[in-house]
Amino acid sequence: MALQRFPISTGWSFKNATGSDDKFLPVSQFPTTIHQDLLHHGKIVDPFLDSNETQVQWIGEEAWTYRTTFPKPKAELKNMNFELVFEGLDTYCTILLNSKEIKRTDNMYLEHRIDIGNLIEEVNQLELRFQSTFLVGRRMEKEAKLKPLFCHNGDQSRLQVRKAPYSYGWDWGPTILTCGPWRPIYLEISSTKIEDLWFYVELSDSLSDATITTYAQIHPVASLQKVEFELVGPDGLPIQSQTVDSKESSAGNLFHLKWPQLWYPAGNGPQPLYTLKANVLTTAGIVSCTLSKRFGIRRIELIQRPLEEQPGATFFFQVNNVPVFGRGSNWIPADILLPRVTTEKYRKLVRLAVEGNQNMIRVWGGGIYEDDAFYDACDEFGVLVWQDFMLACGSYPITPEFRGTFEAEAIYNIKRLRHHPSIVLWCGNNEDHMFADAYSNGGYNPTDLDPENWLKSNWPARIIYDKILAEMCAKLVPNTPYHPGSPWGGRPSNDPTVGDTHAWDVWMKASKQYPYQRYPELAGRFVSEFGLKSYPTLRTIMEFITDPSERYPQSKTMDAHQKSSSKSTWARDNRTIALYIVENFKHGYKMSQYAYTSMLVQSEAMYCAFSGWRRLWKGPGKEECAGAIVWQLNDAWPCVSWSLIDFNLRPKYAYYAVKRAIAPLVVGVARVDVETSRDDEFTHVHIHKEKRLQVWASNFGVDEVSTKLFIQGIDVPSGKTTWERRLHVLVLPNQSTELFDERLEFPAEKTIFLARLIKEDKVIARFAEWPQPLRHLDLPKPSVNVRVEGDHIHVSSLLPAKGVVFDVEDDEVIFDDNCTDVIPGDDQVVLARGLKGRSVTLMHLGMAAD
Repeated sequence: MALQRFPISTGWSFKNATGSDDKFLPVSQFPTTIHQDLLHHGKIVDPFLDSNETQVQWIGEEAWTYRTTFPKPKAELKNMNFELVFEGLDTYCTILLNSKEIKRTDNMYLEHRIDIGNLIEEVNQLELRFQSTFLVGRRMEKEAKLKPLFCHNGDQSRLQVRKAPYSYGWDWGPTILTCGPWRPIYLEISSTKIEDLWFYVELSDSLSDATITTYAQIHPVASLQKVEFELVGPDGLPIQSQTVDSKESSAGNLFHLKWPQLWYPAGNGPQPLYTLKANVLTTAGIVSCTLSKRFGIRRIELIQRPLEEQPGATFFFQVNNVPVFGRGSNWIPADILLPRVTTEKYRKLVRLAVEGNQNMIRVWGGGIYEDDAFYDACDEFGVLVWQDFMLACGSYPITPEFRGTFEAEAIYNIKRLRHHPSIVLWCGNNEDHMFADAYSNGGYNPTDLDPENWLKSNWPARIIYDKILAEMCAKLVPNTPYHPGSPWGGRPSNDPTVGDTHAWDVWMKASKQYPYQRYPELAGRFVSEFGLKSYPTLRTIMEFITDPSERYPQSKTMDAHQKSSSKSTWARDNRTIALYIVENFKHGYKMSQYAYTSMLVQSEAMYCAFSGWRRLWKGPGKEECAGAIVWQLNDAWPCVSWSLIDFNLRPKYAYYAVKRAIAPLVVGVARVDVETSRDDEFTHVHIHKEKRLQVWASNFGVDEVSTKLFIQGIDVPSGKTTWERRLHVLVLPNQSTELFDERLEFPAEKTIFLARLIKEDKVIARFAEWPQPLRHLDLPKPSVNVRVEGDHIHVSSLLPAKGVVFDVEDDEVIFDDNCTDVIPGDDQVVLARGLKGRSVTLMHLGMAAD
């Protein structure tokens, strides 16, 4: 009989195991968590609304029990194996089958398989007893011989347990210490099964030949067993198949392909996906079990080599011999309560990223190894995945117990995910090296390569990242790069000239809290974190604040949804938002105005960063910045955060700004102050100051672009063109090109410089550079003209309009662009898919300042 799976997903009920008088109640869904079930039955208030988070903290300190019954399947069961499979239990759980304890778990990231052949009955009761992970962690912390050197975000007991770190609260999320069967449970019956199917793809230097080495791990071993390997093309048609004899517990095979269809990231080519199937055959040629995996054929390289004109080394990804500028977002769990994240939500978020011209997502190490649906979406849409191991912002223990469960976790998840072509980097941790630099008082010495010395230092956890995971990845995923941590490169670990860097000198008070206009000078070889917080969309705010009297910016409820607001000396982020608003814009204090202005500041900052760093992608030998991954793409609950897309999947203004900044072809404008003085003069009186205007373009395409460049100087108060230049330019492929550099011979404090690339009378790239900071300008009150034709919005203005935002009454309309600048003489057309006659409203900066 072929392998069969029987879901154990019905009949589940739960109760509080701490109180003896509680009765079992049916679950809300399955898989599930205790917060979802209590909320479903009205036992708790919704922690995502108002200031309700504080009212549900007791849940994390209680014990909870889940139970159900399931029948023994009616089938030919002679000589069959019975396994209970738990894909995810959060976290400390005692499993009982028919009142007999069969397993204790301690890691929410692990799958658990239990042989129940001697225990299964006609009707079976399955019971899951969950302890309080918080209390277990506190006990372990108290008993630990080595105290944590550092723990940033959340209660430090989180370091002792293998539960998602964000559960303990983060600087963007609440403390929701939930538990439960958070991934599927099923009964698996088989005579033979394929425990693992894996393969290695080797491409020739010319990419014309591919060799696919395949392996299948089979259990139990049976004599005269054969395995059929079948390769299926992207069109669903078989390409090759071979049948081989199994040797001991495994079987192997080689496939050779001439001119394979190659997988590329979005923007560089298509994403064809092959399928590898393995069938175990009986002596009669009958398939007893089968397993298949989709994969893409591609070569991935992490290029770290000296630069021609700058210190340090490059850090860029090369896919199929093509250097790629990595551009995208950091990913956090899409909901605090994980079982609520559907395949549809995964796909919508990944699709939004790709539609926003992004080609990379970093799965952050304080969350989870995501569901298969997430990686499937990345494979299909062409998103490169930077995959952290789940270790973040802490000094982890290295006890035998911790190492044992963590190593099992790492092996399991590498094997589960290694077939995905989207995963192009495995990374050891998030910010652990960085904090070790700050807190170890010399205990962390990156030049000391002796693991025995690491174990004797005050940061022995280094052995996890620099040895254990490095060796594990070299063995299990030899064709995918491994990086010890993020950020990591030199000494200090956040050295911008090597490796990757987290650029928080804008925003974080612990750093410099620079104006966002300085982002271009904060470049690293690859910037894997940076960001600026904003409010979510106004509609989302109205949904999570149910009390109308609390709907103002400084309310208690808004504070409750801003998680870096009080305890930290460096991250009082309500103040920081206000600081960046007041430093840049005149603004109003109504909720609609404040939310608008905070999102506008974020969008301006993100454009400045992406645009400035993209300019440093200068071609071979000059890849001075090769990537920018903004913190963050999404939210896990409705809140004030760094996200581009809020919890209800509504893009914030920064989403559109980033989309424009990383379009395939862009033009950029910069005002540059040049100061010179005579060697013998030192006072400011003798310093010669010169202002220059520079224009550049960046092209991610593989072909050069021959086009016209039209630059205009436009007076802000009148909207009149006061200066212009026209020239023909050539923009080189896959790099930036400097196009124009001229001294400004007139005061430009009230001048917008509009640069457009025009080809065949069509604008193919545009950018309007405004005088900074905008608070110094007496902005006009333009009357923006809007004309709707079908799904197209035509917009124009006789006076410059900053941050023009379109909106409709519901979420059915998808705007191709938003929060755009409308300049006289540069009429624009915005696609609004699904508009269907809906009334369009608009807002701009002049309105928000009233």
